[in-house]
Formats: sequence, structure tokens, C-alpha cells
Amino acid sequence: MKALVFSEKAMQAAGVAAYLKSVLPGVEVSAASFSEPSQDELGLLGGAGVVKVWMLPQSAWAAGEPSASAALSELVAKTEAEILAVWASKTGNEVAARAAQRLKAPYASECVSVEKTSEGFVAKRLVLGGGYTSKVLLKHSPFVVSLKASAEVGVGGQKPDVEKFNVSSSGPVIEFVELIKPESAHVELEKAEAIVAVGRGFKKKEDLSMAEELARLINAEIGCSRPISGDLKWLSEERHIGLSGKRVRPKLYIALGISGQVQHLVGMRDSRTVVSVNTDPNAPIAAESDYFFVGDVYKILPLAITRLKEKLGS
Repeated sequence: MKALVFSEKAMQAAGVAAYLKSVLPGVEVSAASFSEPSQDELGLLGGAGVVKVWMLPQSAWAAGEPSASAALSELVAKTEAEILAVWASKTGNEVAARAAQRLKAPYASECVSVEKTSEGFVAKRLVLGGGYTSKVLLKHSPFVVSLKASAEVGVGGQKPDVEKFNVSSSGPVIEFVELIKPESAHVELEKAEAIVAVGRGFKKKEDLSMAEELARLINAEIGCSRPISGDLKWLSEERHIGLSGKRVRPKLYIALGISGQVQHLVGMRDSRTVVSVNTDPNAPIAAESDYFFVGDVYKILPLAITRLKEKLGS
């Protein structure tokens, strides 16, 4: 069996390759790249078991996702790969979907696992806000998947050969029109070790200062539910945690005035310790919390800040 993997970053491509090697014994994995890989990147891919890197024209990538997917589709046909596995980034999902359409191939997006059966490929993916897992049967090759699964990459593997591949097909060209920068500084909630998240339990934008003070005391980032950023515009979209926002896994997650609808829970349920405050004892966030306080944030938060200041001597 032959497989072709692709990601914008070599580390992610190596992780996907290593995963395929772990679940598909005997698979021969090649990688596609739209730029010349460095020696370090070749070592990384070699450690994942990649035997060859196909170097596609950088111009195809620069022209946008339609052109990139056309190049990948042509490479799949050339190499007779049975599976095209793309890292499930936003760009990767689009490229994989467009490639599947060109190849007239079955496609499953954002898969958490794949396995080969006598009927074809079975891909598992999260659905309904991450509350359930669905199994998708892909019956005929080539199969196209975008993966959120990866495996540990080994060290000391043989560096793969690099071969240029000149494409003859092309897709529609995307023209860059304008870059609109966000108003606030870039926030990487995914890397935060502690997060204080705010929801509709706060009545006014000015009241968020209490949550910001708590975050300052414990060296945490501020996050929020969808209504705070999307509807009220009190915080930027970069701080939105949930299904259509950021997915975080901090050591400490403090949810203030957030009821915990499934769209929000998807984004924070991997947190190590969850502390939440809500006036509703039956709020869905309670089931996800290690410590759940039934009460008004306007009463509990000032007390918590005062006690923290006493403990910290600030």
C-alpha cells in the first residue's frame, strides 16, 4: 500500500506519516512539499518512515488552495497512492476537500483515527460538537482524509530521497486583495497554562475588569464564550473558546458566568482542572467541572480576589 502525506509544516507531516506507519503495517509513505525541505526537515521525515519527498512547484502553493489541490491530485495519480492524508489545519481541510473532488475520491475530514478493513477504510471523526464519534466507511481508493491524529516521530531514520515533480494541471488562481489586521495583539490561548473565561453572567463590559484582575493575579489569559466576542463584541474573536473558536487545554480553566453549552465545552473539555461559577446549579458546565460553585460572580469574584491578594501579599 502507498500513502502520500502533506502539511504546510514538516513536523505535522512527519506526525501524520508516523501515525499511518503505526496503524497500517507495511505502508510505504511519501510526502509532498511545495518548498525545498531543509536537512533537519528531511531527518524529521525520515524518522517518521517517509521514503521519498516529492517537491511540487512553489508557484502552485502561492496561487492558492485550488492550485495546490490540483498539484496534489496529479501527484496522487502519478504515484498511485491509495491514501492521501493531510494534516487537518484550516488550509489543509480545504486542500484535501478540493483534491478529493478532483480525484472523485471519498473524503473524511478532521479524523481522529483511520483503519483498514476488508470493506475499505474506516475513519473516525467527532460530530455534534465533539459529544459523539462517527465512523465513516470509505469504500474505494484513492481515499482522502484530513487527520488530527499523529504519532511520535523516531530519530535516526534514513533521510528520504527528494524528487521534483512538474505538474501539468492547474486550478483557479486566488488573488490577494487585502490584509485586515486584528485590532488587538495576537493571543495564543492554546499555549496558556491558565485561563479565566467569561460569559453572559457579566452584565456590563466594564465588569470584565474583575476577571482581568483575577487573571493578572494568577498569571492567566482571558478567554470567553461566543456571545461575549461574537454578539456583544466585548472581547476580540481571538479570545473565543469553543467549537468555532479556540480549543484549549490549560492546567487551570476558570469559567465565570458561563452556562456551558456544548459549543463551548468542545473548546475546553481537555483542561486539566476546571473551576466554574454559575447561578444555575443545573448548568451544563457543572458536569465538566472539578470544582463548581453555585453563586453570583459579582459576589464570589471580589471575595476571591481579596483572598488571593492577602495570600500573595499584593
